[in-house]
Amino acid sequence: MNQVTGIRAPIRVLLIDDSILTLQGLKTFLSTAPHIEILGIARTPSEAFDAIQAHQPDVVLLEARVGQASGIDVCKAMRESHPNIGVLFFTAHDDKELLRAAIMADAHGYLLKGAAAEAVARSIEIVASGRAIMDQQLTQQVITWVRDGASAGQERIPYNCSKDDRQLLSLVALGKTNKEIAQELNLVPRVVATRLQKIYKRLKISRRSEAARYYVQLEKDPHGREGVSHQN
Repeated sequence: MNQVTGIRAPIRVLLIDDSILTLQGLKTFLSTAPHIEILGIARTPSEAFDAIQAHQPDVVLLEARVGQASGIDVCKAMRESHPNIGVLFFTAHDDKELLRAAIMADAHGYLLKGAAAEAVARSIEIVASGRAIMDQQLTQQVITWVRDGASAGQERIPYNCSKDDRQLLSLVALGKTNKEIAQELNLVPRVVATRLQKIYKRLKISRRSEAARYYVQLEKDPHGREGVSHQN
């Protein structure tokens, strides 16, 4: 939002995909959204990083595979070198392991290419605001993944991570907003936000994507070592 005019600045977006048809299609239907500005397109990792350096986008739409390169690796490198840029995977791959890898790579969202234009635009808005988004078609996969991890036993939870904290983190990992979490737990959004801020402070993190990644690591480590190391 421009502080002088009161007009919202457009969200500046870079598109990365090795399919020219996909790129042209994205440009066509996103160009109808007045609050989104397409800065450019890239078909290789080198083109992508050149464009990022030149344009400094707010959000990057990224395929899980970019030619022979892994979009996950591109995401990791991008988040390390440009932490202020939001990464939204827009991919045909509905693989649970790729989704997990995207979370671990600190991506902000994962959307399937069958999504409607309005859903893509809305997801870009969500990522630009610093929140996380996940394609609804993948919800059951992630719920199963979370439940499978939970069923392995309480020993996976660090001694100083309470059941309530773990429940909040699991819902964050599912891509739910504070409002959705509040509705599910029968709380007011303000209480959810306060509790999450306390968890973030204790874990020394600041973003929802980091909270989701922490939860994934916690579930993967049978002794909770990763969780304990964050809370020294």
